[in-house]
Amino acid sequence: MNTTTLIIIIVLLLLFGGGGGYFYRRRR
Repeated sequence: MNTTTLIIIIVLLLLFGGGGGYFYRRRR
């Protein structure tokens, strides 16, 4: 597993998580 892949997975988890959901709602 590459480091870049791991970082992408973490970012996706944050985006679809609780804190990321609030940021996503502000964009739209």
